[in-house]
Amino acid sequence: MFRKWIFAVVAAVSALVPAQAAEWMTDFEAAKAKAAAEGKMVLVDFTGSDWCHFCIVLRRRVLDTPAFEEWGADKFVYLEVDLPRTTRLPEELLKQNNALVKQYRVGGFPTVIVLDAEGHALGGFTGGMTRLPDVIKALEPAIAVHRHVQLARSFKQDAAYHLATAYAVYPDNYRRFNSWLREALEQCDPNDVSGWRITYTAEQQMEALDAELQQNVMNRAAILACYDRYLAEAVQGNRPRILRMKDRYLNGLASIKLRNPRTREDVLEARDLQLQAAECCEDATERAERIRRVNEVFADPDAFLTPVKGYRR
Repeated sequence: MFRKWIFAVVAAVSALVPAQAAEWMTDFEAAKAKAAAEGKMVLVDFTGSDWCHFCIVLRRRVLDTPAFEEWGADKFVYLEVDLPRTTRLPEELLKQNNALVKQYRVGGFPTVIVLDAEGHALGGFTGGMTRLPDVIKALEPAIAVHRHVQLARSFKQDAAYHLATAYAVYPDNYRRFNSWLREALEQCDPNDVSGWRITYTAEQQMEALDAELQQNVMNRAAILACYDRYLAEAVQGNRPRILRMKDRYLNGLASIKLRNPRTREDVLEARDLQLQAAECCEDATERAERIRRVNEVFADPDAFLTPVKGYRR
């Protein structure tokens, strides 16, 4: 009876002790080796630990919580790539971290990237997040890529299918890192039995579009004409991507117009840009709702010209 009571107390106390948060490594090569040994991926947090507000919030509210560790424990080895401003890092660590920022083309903080054990970038996100479900959703595409690559290695007879699936689901914002997978498909499926070249063709088209947009970055008419031409010629899977890009571009132009509108015509131009952006919605119901909201917001264009009390233009 006494022993049963002891076991019950131990179980109750254990339930009250929180799970441990993730253990963060700092050595890139050691993290890859650990991931290889454990059959996991490497989750890399590019952070500014003593200056980046959103980096700190992401760690405190998500990445350093027991809930995140419980979800990621069987998936990841954790690597912190820190670039602090006041904290002094060892010279070799700072050199490594700067090199990783350059290697993975990190353009903002925080950036979280999922790597395989060889160091290939599979996906991730940039920007602060405060909710675990949002982080999980952002990382799921990278996890799917890794899962299919592992299946290809386990089931050789279906390797082409799984590699092609991994190639197809590679996150759009990380496709610039997927040449290693394309090379594997070239060797595994040179005759394109799996149909992976359709994805590659779409990829090439998006790269060509990006190059043209960069050439015409200051020419609104040329950019819009470019979007429309590529939409007319869009290969499989690219039309939704191009529409999203055009939508963001038009809304960006509208936001610039509304920063400091000086005339009624400025406001009406911003409205027309947002209406054009709404037309990028292929779903008729969503498109109609966006058009309704825009017209409602701009019902009184002159209201945008009235200075807000306490604010000077």
